[in-house]
Amino acid sequence: MYQSNEVRGASKTSVVELAPVAKHLISKRELAAILGVSERTIENWLAEKRIPRLQLSARLQRFSLPKVLNALGRYEIREVGARR
Repeated sequence: MYQSNEVRGASKTSVVELAPVAKHLISKRELAAILGVSERTIENWLAEKRIPRLQLSARLQRFSLPKVLNALGRYEIREVGARR
């Protein structure tokens, strides 16, 4: 973000430091480490369309952890006949 300061008729432009933005998108390697699976498993899930991804370019894809966890939650098998 830029901030313009007028000094005696001349304009100066200075860069304003922004607070670091929390990292919302993660790489395939980071996702695999968080989930405790291999990168190949992530690739298999992508091929099966089990998890969503954000394709930023031909070689760059990122993942939103909450969306991935939500998608994987649909594949959770609950115990049948379990008492509550």
